[in-house]
Amino acid sequence: MTEKIKENRKFIIEDISNGLERFPVSLIYDEIKEFEELRNIFYKYVNNCVTLPGTTSDSYYDGCDCKDDCESEDCGCKSTHGFFYVSRGLNPAFLQSTSILPNISVYECNSNCSCSSVKCPNRLTQHGVSLPLQIFKSNSGCGWGVRSHTRKIRKGEFVCEYAGEIIKTDGAKRRWITAKEKNEDNYILCLKEHVKDRILRTNIDPTHIGNVGRFINHSCDSNLQIFLTRINSLIPTAALFAKRDIEINEELSFDYAGGMNDNNDNIQEININTERKKCLCGSQYCKKFLPFDQSL
Repeated sequence: MTEKIKENRKFIIEDISNGLERFPVSLIYDEIKEFEELRNIFYKYVNNCVTLPGTTSDSYYDGCDCKDDCESEDCGCKSTHGFFYVSRGLNPAFLQSTSILPNISVYECNSNCSCSSVKCPNRLTQHGVSLPLQIFKSNSGCGWGVRSHTRKIRKGEFVCEYAGEIIKTDGAKRRWITAKEKNEDNYILCLKEHVKDRILRTNIDPTHIGNVGRFINHSCDSNLQIFLTRINSLIPTAALFAKRDIEINEELSFDYAGGMNDNNDNIQEININTERKKCLCGSQYCKKFLPFDQSL
């Protein structure tokens, strides 16, 4: 990583992904100490979730045999799961102002499909970060934050996924305890899906190994929304889409509870404290405390 000093005396790393993303993810900071503290915690950048040994990640079906880049209604993916994208973004019908649609999963064409990996309109999140992003020290008191510093983000546009290590629930519990004992922040995100009489749970931990999504803060009135997306695996990814148009340099945020009340089981963050951790989002809709997973 090459560091440069700007005229405003701030340091900037041009791309912490080291070319893994299609677009650079820069990091800007005031003091070397800030960067050193981050480097001691955040070890490795990945552009997709990392599946640990013992975690199943088999493909969920054979894929389509389209030769027209899935334009036809006969597309196997479209007829089986439906299409969620229009104009290279999420269909606005799926974007809700206050809540995530329960049990909605986006299915993209995968490596078993015969359509073009570049031209197919049903391949979006699998291409990674969709625009240049910048990690910076937020003024909200929440530490690091993320913004788009080169252009506006349009409603429905995919921004990035929340990538990290996929871990089992018992592993998540151990990490929760360790972080609590060390008084460290914990970034584990729990995704829960209700399928008939079962609850499917996916734990994503980007604390040490993750992507730019790790640095996006919570807000009770967020401008991003999570959708569970499946590509080559039954294990979903947490894809972040713009709920509304987002201005240049506006801090990005998503609701760690998925825009729902804490007693809903769709998406919740594991809080490192036994007592509720105060929310610093400053929104007029602020619920005062961060969401947490009561099962750990």
